[in-house]
Amino acid sequence: MSKMRTGLLVFLFLLAGNAGWCQFGHYASAVYVNANGGSFFYNNTAPGLGQDIGSNTFQGTDFGIFEQNSGGLKIAGSEIKTFKGMADNVCAASLNYTVYPVGIRPASPIYSSIPLGFYSDCFAPACGSFFGSYNIAAGGGCCSERDQKWQNPGLGVAVNIDLTANPIGTYTFEIYYSYTGQDGGSGCGTTKYDNNNSNPVNYTAAFTITAAVPVSFGTVQLVNNSTSNNLSWYTYSEADTKRFSVERSANGVDFDCIGQQPAAGSSSTIKHYSFTDERPLKGINFYRVKSWETNGRFQNSVIVNTVNKFADSWYIVTNPVKDNLLVEGLEKGDQVIVFNAYGAEITRATSNNNLVNIPVYHIANGTYYIKLTSKKSFYILPVVIVH
Repeated sequence: MSKMRTGLLVFLFLLAGNAGWCQFGHYASAVYVNANGGSFFYNNTAPGLGQDIGSNTFQGTDFGIFEQNSGGLKIAGSEIKTFKGMADNVCAASLNYTVYPVGIRPASPIYSSIPLGFYSDCFAPACGSFFGSYNIAAGGGCCSERDQKWQNPGLGVAVNIDLTANPIGTYTFEIYYSYTGQDGGSGCGTTKYDNNNSNPVNYTAAFTITAAVPVSFGTVQLVNNSTSNNLSWYTYSEADTKRFSVERSANGVDFDCIGQQPAAGSSSTIKHYSFTDERPLKGINFYRVKSWETNGRFQNSVIVNTVNKFADSWYIVTNPVKDNLLVEGLEKGDQVIVFNAYGAEITRATSNNNLVNIPVYHIANGTYYIKLTSKKSFYILPVVIVH
């Protein structure tokens, strides 16, 4: 065989070999998920060597439990990284997803598609652990020359798909990727997939939706400023809340509204509120916060209490009391009311001078409360009756 013929055969062999390697494909993918306010890439295809898009894994992840319509779990975007040979083309990419109850996969699932816009070619200075890789600042992970990044949000507007809008239940969150191009040409007629090799289906994760609680209360705090009390509270989440009522009681049972605060409405982030009672009762003050929904339903917080002591001229002569309750230091027209722990009025008297004498010999032993109402204010103090 002549040298010319041998050279021709070698050239044809190399050409055939190169043609076999001319193709487009993918090598990394990840979905961008916002869970409880934090957004992270969850890898599907993860080759390592600094090329992974995120640091979390999507396949088999249980994202947790979320209240219905809380907005606590959202699809916020995605990225796929593709490659092509010198003579190949990559045209577009998409993330495709579906959600269905665990164990009830439809025979032919219907997928929603999220276009992944072209984000960048890879030609910037090196990063990662391989030569010619793209700077990580351009999106999740590194990439090499002739690689491409397709991403949402990319250069456009991020998707905001609320998975908590699903009915109550436990769900499978299934995804796969599709991208188009042409091997050995500039067309876009070939579609390829990143789908976990359909084993047993596509990439899957899980999450659970529970009934929405109108308000998830955090700590309710009360600060006694001697002549005023400051009540503060925060909520972890809110669903259709309209307002908060601040309520006060002298016995911890019967509450009256003393102020209101507008509510956030719907929120999955921590919200802070406060209210100052400028005219607390003399003695013990119980407080609670009542959240009102738009449909009229309500929910109460825990009850907190404090004791306010004021420098006043009036006082109970003896406490505990045996047969007669004596209150001195009053002004004409002041009213003294005795009521039980359930808020029921037992007896009352009006002062004609600086002293009120109320017979209580007929009242059973126990702890009661007296309410003094004057022209300036009113106070409540406990009193013990022991015969």
